[in-house]
Amino acid sequence: MKSTEISFLQFTDGKWQERSGQVPLEQAVTLIVNGKPWMDLLCTPSMIPELAVGFLYNERLIHSADEITRIHVCDSADFIEVDTATPITKPATWIKTTGCGGGQTAQRLEQPQKPDLNPVSITAKALSSLQSEFVRLQDAQTSSRGVHCSAISDGEKILVLADDIGRHNTLDKLKGYVLLRAPELKPSILLSTGRISSEMLQKAARIGASVIVSFTSPNAFTVSLAREWGMTLIGYARGSRFNVYSHPERFSDLA
Repeated sequence: MKSTEISFLQFTDGKWQERSGQVPLEQAVTLIVNGKPWMDLLCTPSMIPELAVGFLYNERLIHSADEITRIHVCDSADFIEVDTATPITKPATWIKTTGCGGGQTAQRLEQPQKPDLNPVSITAKALSSLQSEFVRLQDAQTSSRGVHCSAISDGEKILVLADDIGRHNTLDKLKGYVLLRAPELKPSILLSTGRISSEMLQKAARIGASVIVSFTSPNAFTVSLAREWGMTLIGYARGSRFNVYSHPERFSDLA
């Protein structure tokens, strides 16, 4: 995860002290599709090709990596060009998504479609182990606080991890990674430090995750949507404690 070291003043125990530490970078990356500027993606400037491709896929503008003929990130990483084999139409309007980072989507959920999910069966103990591995890998990869982190798993181990200032971006990066680098992966579990809003649930469904685990809370609409889509939604995951809001039948040890 890209960060930079800065100096600052810290007040603690009644005293002022000079300190230094890592803070995450934020950058606007212009997405150019078939030669035309589309939008600026506010992000942490890492995994930029994965972010762009995952975003296009999660917006249902492309359906596989085979549709992409060229990807180019400029040296300064402030724009990325994506060319496709056939023209794709830029959405006429973008919807501002929830949370920090100013995410945008063209998808609406008035008529949600049931997603195609990767099957999984898991135990509470196995999920707790995955959470511990997720936290360990996050601590090893992330050099500063103030970023969100998400990971995909096959139910046995963490497959890929991505971090960003925007929680939505982490899911786009994960899907882009699968499309570009590892199409054979069938992620069934998504773990995230961020709140699972309806947009996050929609991106998780596009990834194929049937179990979504968050450190924090879902909202009422997300719970309702997860129940309708057949997704197991888990919140307030901390160590050996977590809340299951929908479809608990995926836990094989449930009495």
